[in-house]
This record gives sequence, structure tokens and C-alpha cells, in this order.
Amino acid sequence: MQDENEYPNWFLWLCENWIGLLFLLGIISLVTISAVVYLDNRFAKFEDRIKYVPPRSYQPPDLGLYLAGDINGEKFSRRGSMYIPSYSHIYYHGGSPLLLETTLSIRNIDSDQPVYLNSIDYFNTDGKLVESYLDRTIKLEPFQTIEFLVEERDSSGGSGANFLVNWTSEETADKPLMEAVMIGTAGSRAIAFSRSGVEMTPSKQNPAGKK
Repeated sequence: MQDENEYPNWFLWLCENWIGLLFLLGIISLVTISAVVYLDNRFAKFEDRIKYVPPRSYQPPDLGLYLAGDINGEKFSRRGSMYIPSYSHIYYHGGSPLLLETTLSIRNIDSDQPVYLNSIDYFNTDGKLVESYLDRTIKLEPFQTIEFLVEERDSSGGSGANFLVNWTSEETADKPLMEAVMIGTAGSRAIAFSRSGVEMTPSKQNPAGKK
């Protein structure tokens, strides 16, 4: 049998301390893996912060950015009137009103042709005109959207409020998409829903936006 003195000291040390050495290597590996995961998550969050652009607060649309130019409305062969249901409040708890904030969203879903909006009017539950949002014809470019906000504190519309939008376009253009999105809060609860526009029959349309 070989004498222990014939083995190098480092080999003898390893033989005596191999359990502790394995434990130490395990700890180092665990710390290294944790550090890599941590740094990877930090880099991912940093990239998300760089990419994320917070939505801007609502501002009334600048109609000057939607100029229709010198157009002859008579040349458009397609025209329509859209009725969009809206609610400045709904009822709950035995008839108590819950105030809602409403966003009217009008979208040109055509990929090639513009859509022209001649009038956007807001009526209350009694059918009385509350507000006219346009004083001129405006143009929505392909895939462009315009929005109008009725704030929660504005309860003039009532539970039966509605918008009436008159529009025109080329015959080949798709009809615009119009929706009213309502949202409200009561304590810790919140409610949100939307209503799509209903196209009026030609005999019932208001092509000139007449009040």
C-alpha cells in the first residue's frame, strides 16, 4: 500500500474536503444562475420601458388637422346617416343614476378611400339637440380615427342620449365604423360597455345635417 506522503498535498486536501468543496461549488452555481436570471429580467423590463409609450390624455380634436379642402359634396355617390346610442347615465340600486363618461369613436375602415363627415350632433333623451361638434366638413384618411368625449360631469344627454353622424364617400369606399364607449365607477366597482352605430334608412336620413 502506498504511503500517503507519496501523494501531493493538494490531492490529499481534496480527498479530505471534497464534500465541503462540492457544497461550495453548488452555492456558487446557484448564485451565478440567480444573478443571470435577475439581470435578464432587469434587461427585459428596461427594454419594455423603452418600448412603452404611455397613452396621452384626451384632448378635443383639432379640426384643422382634418381639413377636407375644396370638395364638391354632390360628386359623392355614397352617403349615409348613422345613429349611435349613448348613455350619460344608467340606473342602479332601485333607480339611482350612475354617471358615465362617453367616447364617440368614428373610424374609417377603408384602406384606400377617405370618408367625409358632414355633421356630428349630440341629442338628449328628449330628442333635443345638445351640441354640434362640427362647423365644417372634415375628412378621415384611410384607417384614421377621430374621437369626441362627453365627460362624466356632463349629464345633459341623459339615459337616452344619442349621436347622429352624416357622412359621404366614394361609391367604392367602405362604410365607416362608429361606436360609443361608456365607462363609470361606483365605489370599488366599475362598468364599461359599448354600442355600435345603426344605419338609418335613406328616407329617414338627414343628408344636410339639418337640426
